[in-house]
Amino acid sequence: MGRAVSARDELGARQASLVAALVAGAGAPAGVDAERVRIQAAALLDKRGRGIAHAEPELAAALGGWFGPAFAGYARGRPQAGRSADDAAALARYLLSSRYGRGREVRRAARHVVLARLLSRVGLASRH
Repeated sequence: MGRAVSARDELGARQASLVAALVAGAGAPAGVDAERVRIQAAALLDKRGRGIAHAEPELAAALGGWFGPAFAGYARGRPQAGRSADDAAALARYLLSSRYGRGREVRRAARHVVLARLLSRVGLASRH
């Protein structure tokens, strides 16, 4: 049985390293095609960005053409935790302390997202 647990642990470790490569920017695990992992990781990142833009369209609109670079800066090394609304609030907090948050409309939209998420979490407002 010790050998079966060891094989299970090894499989779990390989799966965890693949997930880290796909969502957290880690290198591809040994024996896995690094280019395929890179392509899939980019697709997952794009999907995540679309989820945030859908959850908080005003924030995406305020960023305009800077949404992609701002999101990439935020997402680098930050796997998604929670729903898109949670991710959007974390992006908004990031924006307020980044160069992308210098514009008045971006700051206004980011503050709105952060406040709305906070109120939603304490049960004072309903979001989505």
